Amino acid sequence: MNGDADFDGSRALVTAASKGLGRETARELVERGARVAIVSRSRENLEVAREWIVAETGADEDCVLVATGDLTAPDEIREAVSGAIDDLGGLDVLVTNHGGPPVQSIEETTVDELDDAYAGVIRGTFVTLRTALPALADGGGAVVNVVSATAREPLPGDVFQSLLRPGLYALSKSLSREYGPEVRVNCVCPRGIVTERLEHKIELLAEREGITVDEARKRRADELAVDDLGTPEEFASAVAFLASPEASYVTGTTLPVDGGWSRGAF
Repeated sequence: MNGDADFDGSRALVTAASKGLGRETARELVERGARVAIVSRSRENLEVAREWIVAETGADEDCVLVATGDLTAPDEIREAVSGAIDDLGGLDVLVTNHGGPPVQSIEETTVDELDDAYAGVIRGTFVTLRTALPALADGGGAVVNVVSATAREPLPGDVFQSLLRPGLYALSKSLSREYGPEVRVNCVCPRGIVTERLEHKIELLAEREGITVDEARKRRADELAVDDLGTPEEFASAVAFLASPEASYVTGTTLPVDGGWSRGAF
């Protein structure tokens, strides 16, 4: 999927990019002309992702850089992000992504589990932003924080999303004013995008409800205003739009990419 947004010569960094939506976002940016550093905790998975992106896009191998760092380890993230920025020669686009915490109720959640989720979602994103923002501000850039549609409409029995994700919304809004006009900061909020994580959730739903996987998939699709689940390519196109000059007048906002799942008027 080659969109209209032109990233020729742009330098981008995507965290949690060895799989899923992060990897797809990196592929989209490379396909549109960017050099992209992908960050994850597994060097092996990063190398596999790098080979896949190069094969999918036909780009030169030096268009995809890898940097190893665990989002829950601040020193590793600082080193990975700083090193990637040095290797890229600066930074124009930052996409913060992180692994999704488990869906569970407050009764099922221990304090240690909450601390672990905080470390990956809030602290990891904070450290990434704090490390990258000076480089982004130096030449003018864009941040897209991948959050979750459920943060705007919390669901029962989903304590991590309800407690942690809204903090990223508020931080993005604050940073858009603090760093404007040099840096635009927005959130993109997926739901119903087919990834390994969603497929796993569909399988769990089928098992819990005693229905087939196809029936469970249809039940998830029936939650949406459109007639089917979304693709990673559709999601990545939305991220690329927010990161591109086409969205030069868009900052401090959230873009749901959820097939019309959210029903709030605001």
